[in-house]
Amino acid sequence: MVPVDYPVGERHWQLLWRHNEDMMETAEMTSNSPRSYLPHIDGLRALAVVSVILYHLDPRILPGGFIGVDIFFVISGFIVTRSASAMKGTSFAAFMTNFYARRLVRIVPALTICLVLSTVTAVLFIPYAWLSGTSQRTGLAAFFGLSNFVLTAHAGDYFAPCAEFNSFTHTWSLAVEEQYYVVFSLLFIVWLRGYRTIATVVLGAFAVMSLVLAMPATATQPVAAFYLLYYRFWELAAGALIYQLFGGRRVLGCGSLGVALSLAVICLALLTAQPQSMPFPGAMLPVLGTTGFIVFSRSLPSSGLWLRPFAHPLTVYVGRISYSLYLFHWPTFVLFRWTVGLESPATKVAAVLITTVLAALSYRWVETPPRRSIAAGRWRPITAAAAGFATLVLGWGLSSGIWSLRPLISMSVVSRNSSDWFGSGSVTAIDTCRVTTHPATIVHGVAVQFTRTGCDHPLRLSRRIVVIGDSHASSYELMFRQAVMDTGARIELLSSPGCGIFSFVQSLTPDCREFQNAAIAYVVSTLEYGDIVFLPSLRLPRIADQFGIFGERAAIAHVQSAATAAIRTSQESDLRDLLQILRGRGINVILEAPPPVFRSPIFRCADWFNRMNPICAGGLTIPRDVIETLRRPVVEVFARLHETFDNLHVWDPMPTLCPAETCSVLQNGKPLFFDGDHLTSLGNRLLTPSFVEFIDEVSASLRVRLELL
Repeated sequence: MVPVDYPVGERHWQLLWRHNEDMMETAEMTSNSPRSYLPHIDGLRALAVVSVILYHLDPRILPGGFIGVDIFFVISGFIVTRSASAMKGTSFAAFMTNFYARRLVRIVPALTICLVLSTVTAVLFIPYAWLSGTSQRTGLAAFFGLSNFVLTAHAGDYFAPCAEFNSFTHTWSLAVEEQYYVVFSLLFIVWLRGYRTIATVVLGAFAVMSLVLAMPATATQPVAAFYLLYYRFWELAAGALIYQLFGGRRVLGCGSLGVALSLAVICLALLTAQPQSMPFPGAMLPVLGTTGFIVFSRSLPSSGLWLRPFAHPLTVYVGRISYSLYLFHWPTFVLFRWTVGLESPATKVAAVLITTVLAALSYRWVETPPRRSIAAGRWRPITAAAAGFATLVLGWGLSSGIWSLRPLISMSVVSRNSSDWFGSGSVTAIDTCRVTTHPATIVHGVAVQFTRTGCDHPLRLSRRIVVIGDSHASSYELMFRQAVMDTGARIELLSSPGCGIFSFVQSLTPDCREFQNAAIAYVVSTLEYGDIVFLPSLRLPRIADQFGIFGERAAIAHVQSAATAAIRTSQESDLRDLLQILRGRGINVILEAPPPVFRSPIFRCADWFNRMNPICAGGLTIPRDVIETLRRPVVEVFARLHETFDNLHVWDPMPTLCPAETCSVLQNGKPLFFDGDHLTSLGNRLLTPSFVEFIDEVSASLRVRLELL
């Protein structure tokens, strides 16, 4: 549909809405030529969204497909600037009202529907897990264009596996655009008032500053550089500068060559872009290619050789529904990953078909009607802006309510019965006792202290026990609290996820090294004679984690590799030094012999709608001899150390968790493990007697040593 022409200079608000409607009919308005529809810009949008979808479907299909977002940024910068130029002559208040009303009507309806539907599917079908908190925060922040900040603070790398399981990760780019509009609107009003050179120079300066910031940040702050506007502003500004510099002028004489070269640059980026290079220098090629395509295509007819594929009706239609395609493809793919999987050709085709149907329906029944109502004069801009904001608030409130109902309405047994699945819960009470928790912080980690109060029965153990470890140490929380209840010991848990202390299978990152040093310094400076240090951590390579399967062969190969042997040697030496220091202070050390790891994460395989997921193919059992093969090198290290240090004790959960020839994640239908290696509350309860008995024995051995002295 080609928009109808209106007289130049007409300022009635209805004409501002009909005139040059961006993102639906990509039209061109210049001061010296009538508007003409540019279907090839919609075609370029189609290329961008298809690239993104293919990459998210399977990165092997199009390795650089993620740069489709960068293409979108440039197009958006150009289209929004061209659209806003129709408001020349309006007052500041009128411009801001019209500008934000347009943006709200364009963005809000489909975004709200997508976020609410994605919340519903996440609550119904995605099991509650550690990622759930970030997903919820991201989804709620997305209503107000702030999800990129949540992802920067909590979610980590966009290209990491966990990002693929958050239904709202893709909203980061919308957040960047929405934040850009705030800055752009304040700058562009100056351009509209006739100060074009000043406005263009200021916008260009901001773009250069953004690019300069992105250069080092890509390496030093890769997560922030990827998600935040400060480092992406230059991409959107590039599109705006095209319009401000060229306006309606055509680039003559080299249109075909320019478009051909621009497309070649875009194709090169699609094939070669690397995640670690985003946004600089990785976004340079797609930005240059897109700006070149927009500039040089202005001198070519849409029916010409280079633009004909982009102006084809099917391509144009894909471009017109690209916003809804982008919105709905990601939560659809995420839902497939959590349920039936997204690995087979059949599931990939199904996911794409569902995405396309949802996008077509959204474009027809959600995106288009509000804009046509505005253009027909049924709503004024101030009313549209108010309605858009009210829709966001209503959607946010509805989603918040749905999240709060998760334990009641979820179809996931994990979400409905969370007390069975996590290493927390209520301890078995003794007389009037209760266990209190006192949180604290430590460098790159969290500290929690458990003590008991209000008890009538005497203490069995007055010692302090400091626990240092990774998330596996935290998964023993219920066991620690019950041990405090039973013995009266004071237990302090210092943990940092991913930071295995003396794991003997992986080296420490710089942050983990700082955590370990801070924890050990705390132990050395505060513990007294007879106190205990407990060091539980993941000490076996995973066969599977929450997001994928690595396999037994890979795990065994890792354990037996020369690199891992070198890590064991180095960490054994470091542990010897620590044991020597602690022995001199009369401090006992307990090491945890590795418990079993499993082939599948059970929490992803517990329901009828996810048991057929490929990640569940390994089953929920594993032969004990496989685990013993993986454990052997670490157990041998412990044996050597035990021969030398009488203050070292080794507690082994294996006999309790795997008493037979086959280890299972279930006992009487209840889970012992949450995923492939973290304990549930049942696992904690089973191990508590063994652990309490063991620390009693350690204390008794100390008394014997004291008597000998």
